[in-house]
Order: sequence, then structure tokens, then C-alpha cells
Amino acid sequence: MAISFPSLPKLSGRTVAILAAVGALAVRVVAAGAAKDQPASAGAPAAGPAPQTAADQATDAARTSADAEAKAAAALPQCRAARLVPVNRSWGIPMPSIYGSTSTTCNLMYGDDPHRGSTVYGDPDTAIRVLQRNLNFCYGSNLAVDGIYGSNTRAVVKLVQRKHKLVADGIYGPKTRSAMNWRLYSSATQSWSKGCSSPL
Repeated sequence: MAISFPSLPKLSGRTVAILAAVGALAVRVVAAGAAKDQPASAGAPAAGPAPQTAADQATDAARTSADAEAKAAAALPQCRAARLVPVNRSWGIPMPSIYGSTSTTCNLMYGDDPHRGSTVYGDPDTAIRVLQRNLNFCYGSNLAVDGIYGSNTRAVVKLVQRKHKLVADGIYGPKTRSAMNWRLYSSATQSWSKGCSSPL
């Protein structure tokens, strides 16, 4: 049995052009709708990022600055001793320091128990205990004075950093040392101050 199809009317050139334009427009609309629903494929060029507001730029700058500060703090040597840093003729501050040096430009961070790295000299335990005692007295933290820079010590250091408007990375370093409050000690009278201050 033969199938017969009805004959189609002949279209003018103008009608064909209009139908082609309508068809192309329909294809573009469908393609645009599909692009919204589908994630961009790996081969397709990605759309440019949306313009940033001033608040977004400030947030990005602060995040970059915080990351840079955290990396700089982490790159310092580990505090492996403690020394009395003179404040005046009568008073000094016991604080973590570099072993065999008068420098206090060092850091303590989560996991310091007892040495960090392959070099095994000095006594990080002493440096950590000095910090923990000071945090207990000046900030009421009730830490165990165990010489271990664990999660509790890191959490208290973060609180102190937030209180002093520093990057709260939980790493005790020079910026935290200079901002925080310390209890003073007098070698002459072998006595402790009754309060805390930030004399650095």
C-alpha cells in the first residue's frame, strides 16, 4: 500500500526568510534557558566574574592580609625557652623566648609538645607553661599548666586575639605577645604584680 503525502504550498522567499529568523530566535531562547539550568561545561568559556562591591573587596583584602599574617607567624622559630623581659628597673615580664637568645620573636602553636621539627634543643615545655600561667592569671582561662599547646590552649589564644582585634589564628606570636596583658615579676623583691598590663 502506497502512502501519499499532501503537497505543501510553495513559499515565497520573504516567507522563508521570516520563518528562518523566527526559528533562529526560538533556538537562541531554548539555548539560553538550557544554559541557566546546566553548569558550564569544561570546554565552554566561563562567564566573567560579577563585579565586586567595595564590601567584597574589603573582605577579600582582609582575608588575604589574615592569610599572610598566619603564614608569617607560622614561619617563625618555635619558642623553646622563657626569659624575664625588663619593663623598668623594678619589673619584668616572664615570657616565651628563643633558646639561647634574648629574642622573644618566636611562636607557639597547636601540636607543640614538646619540639617542632627535627632540631631537639631548648625546652618548649617551659615556654608553653609560662604562656599558660599568664593566660590563667590575666584572662581567667583555667588552663591546665601542662606544657602542651593543645586545643584548649589554642582556643584561649584565639579568644585573646579576638579581644585585642588580631587575626584569630590560635598561634602565639609577636603580635599576640605585644597586644596581650602580662603579669609582671620583680626579681628584686621576688614578688608578682597584683594585676596585668600590656607594657610592650
